[in-house]
Amino acid sequence: MTHATIYVAGTAASLLLDYMDQAGTTLPAFRQRLEELKASPRMPIATWWEILAELQRAHPVETLGLAIGARTQAHHIGMLGYLAIYSDTLVQALTRFSRFQRLLHNMAPSKVYVEDDDLIVWWDPAAGTSSLLSDQVLVAGLITLIRRHGGEPNVTPHLVEFPQPRPADTSAYEAFFNCPVVFGRQALTVRLPAQHMNLPVSTRDPHLMSLLERQAEAMLQELPDRDALLKQLRHHISMSLQDGTPEFADVAARMGMAERTLYRYLQERGLRYKVILNELRFQLASDYMQDPKLSLPEIALLLGYAEQSAFSRAFKEWSGETPASYRRARAGSKPVSTTRA
Repeated sequence: MTHATIYVAGTAASLLLDYMDQAGTTLPAFRQRLEELKASPRMPIATWWEILAELQRAHPVETLGLAIGARTQAHHIGMLGYLAIYSDTLVQALTRFSRFQRLLHNMAPSKVYVEDDDLIVWWDPAAGTSSLLSDQVLVAGLITLIRRHGGEPNVTPHLVEFPQPRPADTSAYEAFFNCPVVFGRQALTVRLPAQHMNLPVSTRDPHLMSLLERQAEAMLQELPDRDALLKQLRHHISMSLQDGTPEFADVAARMGMAERTLYRYLQERGLRYKVILNELRFQLASDYMQDPKLSLPEIALLLGYAEQSAFSRAFKEWSGETPASYRRARAGSKPVSTTRA
């Protein structure tokens, strides 16, 4: 299995074609390739990254991904776009975006939830890191659709976070999003004001939404599984935590795989075992801390740590907070949706 199992919908190529039309960029051979991709249901994620990079080489525009994302319309992302623009409210649009995201891509599952004053859209970093250009298009497109259809054209995020290294100049990002933008973070994240949750979508249509949602459910059933082996890996790591920190060799043995085979599988996807382990531990720790009956020493043991101090040090590296402060700060958090693509 390779990156070919991770895909982007072919309709995404139509966004690049429309951008080229508006920018007055010809590139006949490249345009022909986009037309072919547009006619396909899906393209491998590596192909999407490649055509974005090729366009940037031929058309060197600073923060090209933001410029492309700013042209996003519902038809560019197919069914997912229509589900969003025909929803009743902003939070319904975002939760449907998360729930049906695999109709657009299956690179990283997303989650939508409320935390303090923020309505957060978060993409799971355990699935691997996308290219900066691709993430620019994704987040800029999301904000563009919100501003165009969310009933409030000046919606401004509180914060946008990218996992990639910080560019030399971030002023174009801050000008586009009109908020602080930080890099080198754990996950791709957009923090919107929670007060905008119930903003009415200007193009809402409850009857049409009901029909589209049924169609989208059927379409999801037809999609290939992103990567069943990655799910198995996370499952076996989780089971192995009961015996302490799971070693790579032990987990490979539990899966019935040679270490070299499992290593190659991860390498092909740009994944590292330690990162997957730490992401899983952080996810589980966050879930466990929602249960007031579990003490921090008990949580540490559940995560395979012999001592609470080791767990506390690791947790602070993951989140920037101690487990105790993290738990106190999130005592009032209210999940909106935990659906993962």
